[in-house]
Amino acid sequence: MNPIQIINLLNVPRIGPHRVKKILAHLNQDQNPFEASIKDLRAIKGIDARAAEQIRSYRGLDFGTRELAQAKNQGISVVTYWDDSYPLLLKKIYDAPVLLYIKGQPLKEKEDCVAIVGTRRFTPYGKSAAQTIAKDLASRNISVVSGLARGIDTIAHKTAVQTGGRTLAVLGSGLDVIYPGENRRLAEDICQKGTLISEFPLGTQPDRGNSPRRNRIISGLSHATVVAEAGNRSGAFLTALNAVDQNRDVFAVPGRINDLQSVGANRLIRNGATPVSSGAEIIRDINPRLFHPLQPVKKSIFIELTDQEQLILEVLGQDPVHIDALAHSVDMDITSLLEILLKLELKNAVQQIGGKQFVRA
Repeated sequence: MNPIQIINLLNVPRIGPHRVKKILAHLNQDQNPFEASIKDLRAIKGIDARAAEQIRSYRGLDFGTRELAQAKNQGISVVTYWDDSYPLLLKKIYDAPVLLYIKGQPLKEKEDCVAIVGTRRFTPYGKSAAQTIAKDLASRNISVVSGLARGIDTIAHKTAVQTGGRTLAVLGSGLDVIYPGENRRLAEDICQKGTLISEFPLGTQPDRGNSPRRNRIISGLSHATVVAEAGNRSGAFLTALNAVDQNRDVFAVPGRINDLQSVGANRLIRNGATPVSSGAEIIRDINPRLFHPLQPVKKSIFIELTDQEQLILEVLGQDPVHIDALAHSVDMDITSLLEILLKLELKNAVQQIGGKQFVRA
């Protein structure tokens, strides 16, 4: 897909990544969406007359060209949802970014990552726990993902770098706006083996409203999210909830019952998160799902499938498929299809992710 056209589409007011995906999936790969007719645009599900008119009347077509040139000058590249290097785990979430700005080392399609997040106002206990877990993971070739924020995020990144491992930092700003400022040197160090990542255009300033979009990427890149220390309304707590919605594992470092900095982590444990004290414990749990398992995995057991179940599995792959599109492809009504999908989930053959979408397990 043409990154310039994607950047321009994302710059059209009130279009957004979800609509951009629908537009580009509907049109031919060599078709310019800005040259498509109103009729063709309106034929796309989710594109109403107003949205079609906004695309046709968009006059900032040089924006994408200038953005790519500016990025190249700063050593920043872009990866689109359709590129081979787009992370497979991130592609599986419901609202995966259409385009990522990256700096440092290239992204990998199949990369084993674990997110470590937590409060900005950490205690010595939280710092020690984050360091232990990050060191355990990085020393075993598990990439550590976090958000470059003050506190636990910074500790996780620094520990991974010092261990000689790879770490991915997801920013809530443009990659040319490193925040907080004191982490500029850390950002440079990360780029030696790891990668800086952002969904936001160059020049985007850090803003509280950007955090939810950043947080879903942190959890979306990862097999699991670890909350090292978090208050009740911490952004780390919300990142863990994103992981739950994305059907990923959640771990939390248990804290003292009267410690305000552990309220969020303890609450997660009460609601099903796995208590954890080391990276080895995390690897033990997620090892069967790693792209590159670190321990022997039991051989797959043959699953007996009906003709209908086999048909569904032939349609499903690694890219998420919405229930409506799946029903159309296999020519089944939604009720019957959901019953079969439930049976396939119980057989660990398919996996449901957010937004009524399914992938092959």
